[in-house]
Amino acid sequence: MRKKIILLGTIVAAGTMGLNAQTKEERAVIMRGSNVTELERIAKESSDQFEREKSEALEFARKNNIPVIIENKDGSKSELMKLIEGKPVYYSNNNTAAAKSTRANHLHSGGSLGLNLSGENITANVWDGGAVRTTHQEFGTRVTIGDGITALDNHATHVAGTIGAAGVKASAKGMAPKVKLKSFDWNNDDAEVAAEGSQGLLISNHSYGYDPASIRKNKLEWVYGAYINDSAIFDEILFNAPYYVLCKAAGNSGGSGYNPNPVGGGTSTVYDNLSDISTSKNAIVVANAKDATIATNGNLTSVAINSSSSQGPTDDLRIKPDIAGNGTDVYSTISTSNTAYTSYSGTSMASPNVTGTLVLVNQHFKNLTGNYMLGAALKGLALHTADDAGSAGPDASFGWGLLNAKKMAETINKRNTTAIISDKTLVNGASETVNITSDGVNPIVASISWYDRPGAQQTSASDLNSPTKRLVNDLDLRIVSIANGSIYYPWTLTSRSTNAKQDNISDNFERVDAGVLPAGQYSVTIKHKGTLAGGSQNYTLIVTGKAASAAKNASKNVKEVSEVKMGSIIGVYPNPAKNEINVRLEAKDGKSLTLNVFDASGKQVLSQNAADGVNKIDISRISAGSYILTVEGGKEKLTEKFIKQ
Repeated sequence: MRKKIILLGTIVAAGTMGLNAQTKEERAVIMRGSNVTELERIAKESSDQFEREKSEALEFARKNNIPVIIENKDGSKSELMKLIEGKPVYYSNNNTAAAKSTRANHLHSGGSLGLNLSGENITANVWDGGAVRTTHQEFGTRVTIGDGITALDNHATHVAGTIGAAGVKASAKGMAPKVKLKSFDWNNDDAEVAAEGSQGLLISNHSYGYDPASIRKNKLEWVYGAYINDSAIFDEILFNAPYYVLCKAAGNSGGSGYNPNPVGGGTSTVYDNLSDISTSKNAIVVANAKDATIATNGNLTSVAINSSSSQGPTDDLRIKPDIAGNGTDVYSTISTSNTAYTSYSGTSMASPNVTGTLVLVNQHFKNLTGNYMLGAALKGLALHTADDAGSAGPDASFGWGLLNAKKMAETINKRNTTAIISDKTLVNGASETVNITSDGVNPIVASISWYDRPGAQQTSASDLNSPTKRLVNDLDLRIVSIANGSIYYPWTLTSRSTNAKQDNISDNFERVDAGVLPAGQYSVTIKHKGTLAGGSQNYTLIVTGKAASAAKNASKNVKEVSEVKMGSIIGVYPNPAKNEINVRLEAKDGKSLTLNVFDASGKQVLSQNAADGVNKIDISRISAGSYILTVEGGKEKLTEKFIKQ
């Protein structure tokens, strides 16, 4: 087991009680798109590993007369979880206007967008140091206990209130005031997360991590920035649960000097303070920003990072943390009584600020399309629309900037006109091209986001600050001028304190900020390096700022058109489907085309010739699950994903 630290944050959003959660039908759709068998395997193996590690740690504590649980004077808690290199490691929670800062208030009842969102029909899970007080006046009947824990915890209750307090006390209103909440303690978290993911979990919050004091005391500082077993397990869970989003507090070790050997060398105390799940690729790692100054129209005027917020990057120079939320002096619920409140500060508060806000955004997408967003899509949209803060471009303090829920919702609203949000699949050896038009006025931004497979792990002090890339499937995004061939590149970190627009070989999110381009035609291209593990990679493409097109706009069941020389897929419908799908093609130059269907493992299960117009494919004999459809003509390929019910 791992020792985790609880990282506090601030709350300012609100609501009323909601009694509904995701329906069985909605969960069934999510489960069909998930690898349930693999998630169940991960849950079983993780649970067995937890029992071994916890037992070993408890025996070590008995023999060496050290505490298992530490209740600190500041209200924080630490618990012995496991041994690393024979030394004890604890989890801990470091306690130290949120809705306004992240613009969640613009999505609430009375907000500027007229959306009246409050998180109903969605459940958010909270893993923390103890149980949420289910009887607090802010929760009504919306909180349940997921693992039988009974010891109430102030920190866990504060986190839950930041996500979903109803607003009985207006100043303590949560981001999603009608969301349902499910409470777990941090013991056996990876196994519980995998099990919940197999049952259609959409989002969870984790405001804890390795205790930096015990890491320093036991000379285990090599874990800072390292991609370790914790990082890999949660990446594997998220990869197999594609609708699931995990929000993780970055930690409160900023400027602490806990890491004497930061990546990049020297004795700097402001870099390389992330550990455990915070160095995973697929989780959303959240930094702690102070109260932001926001104009009445929702635009950011100014914001500063809290100096205690743990900074990145990772040892392989990935952009972590991912994003910032408001986590300073957050007023929320605590567990001492049904009417108790207090203010905490820390990334522990910033993370639930982001979690609750993303619940609202996902609810909005579901209201408009009938489907929840894929996890990589929701994460990608958050990073795509974040307000730049700190250094220009991504950095090791803010990540991509301050969360902007208003801009996220507006992008969803414009997805069929001046924006694109398109879930795609890139198969081995293929490339994708989407043609867009610049109006010469609005800045164009394109991004791709994907859940990557777990990478190679760092296992000991010999891996200190190892620069080996942990990215498995490396996709590449470019914007290319059709008129003159000019190429616009994505951001990447070039050191712990510098960035540049060039080829990114580290991150599973890439963003091209092309700026205001001369009016004309441009191609957004997606390719990959090397050979794709698994034979393919799902990803989400987002583009904003393009000129509206009257032709072939995507609808709920028809994806954005991908143009290549051989032609294009106009639609795959119905999707999901039970017995038959229709594939409408627009072939060019009379090329001979082939339709192929591959399962999630990359095995070809169907193949037939294709023609211009509507092609029917009998899928009645294949098992339920997610499949990749390819249209091939010579060396060129088009791909789409569909679900067999």
